[in-house]
Amino acid sequence: QLHLEQQTAELREQFIAVLGHDLRNPLASIAAAARMLRKEEQTDRSINILDLMQGSVVRMSGLIDNVLDFARGRLGGGITIERRAEHLEPILRQVIGELRSCHLDRAIEVSIDFAGPINCDSGRIGQLVSNLLGNALTHGTPDEPVRLSAATVGGRLELWIANSGPPISCDAMTRLFQPYFRGEIGTNQRGLGLGLHIASEIARAHGGTITVSSDDKETRFTFVMPLD
Repeated sequence: QLHLEQQTAELREQFIAVLGHDLRNPLASIAAAARMLRKEEQTDRSINILDLMQGSVVRMSGLIDNVLDFARGRLGGGITIERRAEHLEPILRQVIGELRSCHLDRAIEVSIDFAGPINCDSGRIGQLVSNLLGNALTHGTPDEPVRLSAATVGGRLELWIANSGPPISCDAMTRLFQPYFRGEIGTNQRGLGLGLHIASEIARAHGGTITVSSDDKETRFTFVMPLD
């Protein structure tokens, strides 16, 4: 039985590694080609097309991350994190900038106030924020800004993302963090329905939580994590 478990673990890791490699390599080639073309003289139309390509690369990269993490979780690996004292603001700014490039017509209001380095896996927190912010941009009212606030307060990290729009129904609220749940019927469905599930797993791996409040004024996702 032990030998069988070892074989299963090896197959799991091989599957995830091959999946990640085969999905990421073509995407990396597309991203590199777009960057090379941007260095050449371009028309306004071609620049717009390249921006759309870059936005698709960012979105697809996030989907691949979520699929691989979900596969690890279902196959027994779980969400892994590597905590260290890190300055979190740069990765958050990078994530926000990438999503702005995908949603050029949307406003994102940002407030970040950290007292210093934070003991966390900054890459994973960036992934969490990418999933929550992408969700807010997809489902929020197009002509209203999405708001993001991140700060260290009273021995914990508090990060929330809010958007305007119709409130989430009570039934949907109970299923938000379940895998493959994709929101209300009739909404603009995008993605695999894994983003919020992965975000909640990343929060749990950090000893934190994600809570949701939703009414006629705003929908807000709040991530809280102890600093110690």
